[in-house]
Amino acid sequence: MADKIPVAVKMTTNISQQGEKSQVGIEATGELFQKQELTYIRFKEDLEDIGEVSTVLKVGKQEVTVIRSGAVDMKQRYVYGKRTEGSYATPYGTFRTEADTDQMAMIWSDSGRTGRIQFGYDLTLQGAVAGRYDVTISIEEAKVT
Repeated sequence: MADKIPVAVKMTTNISQQGEKSQVGIEATGELFQKQELTYIRFKEDLEDIGEVSTVLKVGKQEVTVIRSGAVDMKQRYVYGKRTEGSYATPYGTFRTEADTDQMAMIWSDSGRTGRIQFGYDLTLQGAVAGRYDVTISIEEAKVT
């Protein structure tokens, strides 16, 4: 079993939709572990008015998969230079998503315990353009007291 390292996760998403810009930020504590060639980051977020969501980031060389479960169920793979299909489930139904990822950058420390992941994509929801999303995820080894 891989060592699980406590980490602090900060995820910022800049969204552009129909000329409107907004930003969503999440700060959470979680754990990071390696499995085969992939890095996994797992954390929980408490979404206002919705409830708790468990999030897993599966990070490869040129791709990131985001898996959310709980109050929101979502799975989307982001692969540099490709259009990928995913899904987003709410109490009102499940929606098909497509992400056209045109930016992907990852910087990891030598230890692999601290890093920064950035990716950008155009999102389509049920075949309609949903907007432009630019995501920055910072991971830092948490100080255990």
